[in-house]
Amino acid sequence: MELVCPAGNLPSLKAAVDNGADAVYFGLRNDTNARHFPGLNFNEKRAREGIAYAKARGKRVFMAINTYPRPEGWERWSQAVDSAASLSVDALICADIGVLV
Repeated sequence: MELVCPAGNLPSLKAAVDNGADAVYFGLRNDTNARHFPGLNFNEKRAREGIAYAKARGKRVFMAINTYPRPEGWERWSQAVDSAASLSVDALICADIGVLV
């Protein structure tokens, strides 16, 4: 069994990693993330910092793109997938597999 923990911000990511999580997952600060709330989630700089922290400790990192894209905002979902690739996350958590096209 593995423990996969949500990380709403960098301190919570570090706490999860430091307290036994095998993997953590995070989302971006936009509507591609179902838990898009003020004060939570990651911009690219913080994501890179969190990913480096977790991977330096042998942990995996997943990125959530867990909302359904709307035609008028398709580019945000496409950019989120590109960001995940650029950040070298270990996996995506996707609501709609169509975003990977």
